[in-house]
Amino acid sequence: MAFLQRKQIGIESTGTKVSIPENDVAKLMYYFNCVCYVIEYDDTDMQRYRDFNNWYLLSAREVRLLVALCYTLSPDVFDNKAFFRSDAMSASDVNKFYKINEVSHQVIAASSIVIAGRTRKVNRIMMYKMSWMHQYYFGPMRRLA
Repeated sequence: MAFLQRKQIGIESTGTKVSIPENDVAKLMYYFNCVCYVIEYDDTDMQRYRDFNNWYLLSAREVRLLVALCYTLSPDVFDNKAFFRSDAMSASDVNKFYKINEVSHQVIAASSIVIAGRTRKVNRIMMYKMSWMHQYYFGPMRRLA
């Protein structure tokens, strides 16, 4: 676990603005994409589940697999390790990504996370508002599970 002291370190946003289709499968795919963006999760066979703009290409079996995958990679695995709730973000931002080595003093970030028995390196962190988590994880999971 890395603890960043009081001294201020430069912060650089690494994400981009995206438009997510109004569909629960697309929203879960976006959530999974965010997970893969913050941790070292570069399995090439998982790219299909990150392509939220083409959500309609997933079969019913693949949607069930996506739900199971998102259940395994639930927010409680990442909260206060790679995902940090911050309701102080601007009104236009509901989530934002930062390089882990460029975060200010108030954040404690894990250098790695164990998921399903495998250690994954944390490459970035994501700050989010609770509304983001409801829109892209809790709501879709409740409706699709």
